Amino acid sequence: MKELKIFAIVVFLSGVLYWGIEPYAHSKLHVHTSEADFDYSKADEAQANHVIQAKKAALAAIEATGDKAKIEAAKAEASLNEYVTFWNEIKAIDFTKGDAKRGAETFLAAGCTGCHGIEAADMPATMDAATTSASFGVVPPDLSTSGSIYDEKFLAAVIKNPTLAVKLSHKFNDEKPFPMLPFFGTGGDINVELADIVAYLKSVSEQYKKDNNGISDAKLFEDACQRCHDNKYDNKYTLTNRIDLAAYMGSNPPDLSMMIRAKNSDNYLEKLINDPQKVLAGTSMPRVGLNKESTDQLINYLEKTGDSKKAQRESVGYGSMIYFLIFGIFAWLWKRKVWSELH
Repeated sequence: MKELKIFAIVVFLSGVLYWGIEPYAHSKLHVHTSEADFDYSKADEAQANHVIQAKKAALAAIEATGDKAKIEAAKAEASLNEYVTFWNEIKAIDFTKGDAKRGAETFLAAGCTGCHGIEAADMPATMDAATTSASFGVVPPDLSTSGSIYDEKFLAAVIKNPTLAVKLSHKFNDEKPFPMLPFFGTGGDINVELADIVAYLKSVSEQYKKDNNGISDAKLFEDACQRCHDNKYDNKYTLTNRIDLAAYMGSNPPDLSMMIRAKNSDNYLEKLINDPQKVLAGTSMPRVGLNKESTDQLINYLEKTGDSKKAQRESVGYGSMIYFLIFGIFAWLWKRKVWSELH
């Protein structure tokens, strides 16, 4: 019975560590946030409301110390109003009436090819990576897959007001403008033009998928992440000059090789891709804007490259626990037999 008591104590303490202490530690390292929401307008309104409540709470706590809290609370409320107005404008767009042919003409007329290439439409980027890195701080993405991997409302939003859509208003302003300029239209109804551009990008992406049997993990990573991030486990390195990138971001973004093992508790990566500001307030990482399907594909890719032995490791772990359980039962029975003969 003594061994069983010791075993029970070990099991109890292990349980306390695994289900008590470790989750508590994770909660301190990664403050709990709401789940990723791919309805970006709803998500931004909810996040702005959350910030308002936090700022108002701070105001109530330190109101006597001065006006700083009042200013911050007012800024948060102004931010909410800005996001509500902006996303209401995006929701007013009728994407079902978008015309791909008109969208191609608008895309060219708006000068988008000055920065972006569309390899799938035989429109390579006009500048190489070194030149765009030096000019903008980061390489603009090729848009061949953009119509499929991004949410259509986000795609329209990032064309209309990129700073607001990617949630970097704290980093870029009138004095330090975002490298991608807002789209003010080419003379027609701006909502129609946005719907047309999105329809065009969707048509290009659909053709790309037909020609390439879908969007590969490598292509998705390149278009969504590789402008800033490495994945050395898969021999993929940032497309942007590191010195220019560090100046643009404030520091070099991390290699994503081990990110799946280091940061994926509580769906951390999904939340980070969906809205970096919700997870790391004040970060220079822009919102990626991927839809749910592309987000899942990207995370699965990071898991395959960064934790390829996960299934094997888990199966070995379960097998080991079953082995030790059976071994413990036989050891206990053997001990009972030996001691029974001695008595």
